[in-house]
Amino acid sequence: MILRHLGRASEPMTLAAISSQADLPKSTVVRLLLVMEESGFVRRVGDPPAYSIGHAVHEVAEGYHPPSMADITAPVLSRLADEVGFTANLGMLDGQSVLHLHVVEPRRALRFATDGMLDFAYCTGLGKLLMSDLPDDAIDAHLPDSEPYESWTPHTVTTKAGIIVELQHIRERGYSIDNEERNRGVTCMAVPLPTEDDPALALSVSAPSGELDETARERVLPILKSAAAELVALPEFASALAPLSSRVTTS
Repeated sequence: MILRHLGRASEPMTLAAISSQADLPKSTVVRLLLVMEESGFVRRVGDPPAYSIGHAVHEVAEGYHPPSMADITAPVLSRLADEVGFTANLGMLDGQSVLHLHVVEPRRALRFATDGMLDFAYCTGLGKLLMSDLPDDAIDAHLPDSEPYESWTPHTVTTKAGIIVELQHIRERGYSIDNEERNRGVTCMAVPLPTEDDPALALSVSAPSGELDETARERVLPILKSAAAELVALPEFASALAPLSSRVTTS
């Protein structure tokens, strides 16, 4: 707590100031400062003395390497991919694209493999699910600049009006389907991660269309939702989300 106060201060803090902000007796603060000063975590300057962050704090900070989102989510996505036999994808909106934060393929010969970290938002299960969380007047930033949009297959929705209708269906049922809109023979099913934090994330599975028909979707949906809830409950998930929030803010 003392180190946090010192780290936020614009200049060295006096004993009285530290005691007041930390709500600790001066005698306790003196003992703590003495130990931290001996270890290099605080530095004493001036007379009467004031205190600032010491070199040892920087040494500890430089040695801290936070785990990536992929590192944290890998066990859950791997288990999901193997349980349903489909490729698992975790993603977020990034302008007109979906950013794939982590993709795990199942251990089987026939599987869907992504060819990059970015894909279009308007024709993917992840993108449409994430746009469905926005008001209709906010989706322009995530759609191509002009209509008709590029048609990747005969099933691709190529107009804003068509996308808005699709987003309303997603809001009503709580999940999205990319029914061969991006790739022939591939169906994607996506659900939101149940969190109030920004940015919004979605979890999906991609499969051969014949294996993810309406009957299969009823089986997969509760498994997909359970995995989404498990991701949010991971102890380090919130800390991994913070750098992504800054990416959305600055982009």
